[in-house]
Amino acid sequence: MSARIAVSLIGQRRYWPMLVAQSLGAFNDNLFRFSMISLATYSSLTLFGRGEEWMNPAAATAFTLAMFLFSAIAGRIADRYDRTQILRFTKFAEIWLMMMAAIGFFLQSGVWLVVTLFFMGMQSAFFAPTKNAALPNLLEDHELVYGNAVLSGALNMSILIGIVVGTLLAVSHQGGMVVGGILVGMAILGWISIRQLPAIPAANPDMKINWNFIGETIRVLRFAGAHPRVLRPLLGVAWFWMLGAAIIFSVMPTFTSDVIGGDQNVLSLFNATFTIGGALGAILCGALSGRGNALIFSVIGAIGLVLFPADLAFNTMGRPLLADDVERMGIEAFLADRQNLRILADLVLAAVSAGLFVVPLLAMAQRRAPEELRGRLLSVGSILNAGAATLGNFTLTLVVVLAWPIPAAFLLVASISALIAAYTFYWHLKLRGEAS
Repeated sequence: MSARIAVSLIGQRRYWPMLVAQSLGAFNDNLFRFSMISLATYSSLTLFGRGEEWMNPAAATAFTLAMFLFSAIAGRIADRYDRTQILRFTKFAEIWLMMMAAIGFFLQSGVWLVVTLFFMGMQSAFFAPTKNAALPNLLEDHELVYGNAVLSGALNMSILIGIVVGTLLAVSHQGGMVVGGILVGMAILGWISIRQLPAIPAANPDMKINWNFIGETIRVLRFAGAHPRVLRPLLGVAWFWMLGAAIIFSVMPTFTSDVIGGDQNVLSLFNATFTIGGALGAILCGALSGRGNALIFSVIGAIGLVLFPADLAFNTMGRPLLADDVERMGIEAFLADRQNLRILADLVLAAVSAGLFVVPLLAMAQRRAPEELRGRLLSVGSILNAGAATLGNFTLTLVVVLAWPIPAAFLLVASISALIAAYTFYWHLKLRGEAS
């Protein structure tokens, strides 16, 4: 019955435009970012004369900084105006931003592309809280878990496809031009799809807009502190984003090269495995959930985020670091060693656990946020996610500063997940007690 509800939503006008628009937007974001990174790594794209050593952190920081700065104002606007109109405007703005990106790839200008990426982060800052605030208007209460599960699964797959296409296409002949054309085309399709979404009346049409984004960010964080029933699940979702940034962007490249001894193709295999696993976990949560709050799946997911990263750490802790001049193995050699299958299994199961963990929490925050405050409260989630992802990018730095072996990063993940698992289980028991 649960899977049937999730599948039925995909064909309904109150849902599929959001699904298509978000998926195309996530694809564009990652196609753009990883095309930049690939051109900086393997071609002539630079930022102030520097290559990947400047381009990679600049690309990550520009996007998340804009999300952090403008999400609070976006949340207020999501409460002030018709949320469907806001979504349509953000997707229309994406067309112009993708034209800017196409110009940047044509000019091979790193500065132009980083500035464009900042504005893309701003556009995402308006889209994300509005989307989350709109879902409870579009879906029935018992459909929220299923709707979020399908959105999360599709988001992960769109991210993966964007990463793969951007990495491979950008360095091909005239790759930058082709990427620019794809970006514009996908943005147009996203705008056409979101225009099919039904109107949503404004929740608080008389509210004034405060354009002081710093003051509004501080104010909305304090505001969320007065609504702990919404803030708690949002903090759990932020941990999910920190986890993804820590594993995929911070630790995994060095872990793959220096601990496992794998080349770029093995790294791509790991990233694809983790992303697909997250999508499977989200979809599995939607398929198995009943009509309750599904918090038990967050408990199960948190336990998995203790067991599998810990097993990955203990399994690889004793391996010596490889020197830079040692030849790295490809996918075929990696898979030929049966011991490496355990590493791959740990990554898959950790990612599935992450998908199980995050979906019920996001649905819980949406369900608990009052209609007239929902945009502002859920905008806190975007702020927390951006801050958490930024901190996650420094996980490897922390491990190096503390002189820990690289696999200890996975033990750090497991340790924090253990605390979160205990806290989530406590709230699961408390909610069951209140329900009975």
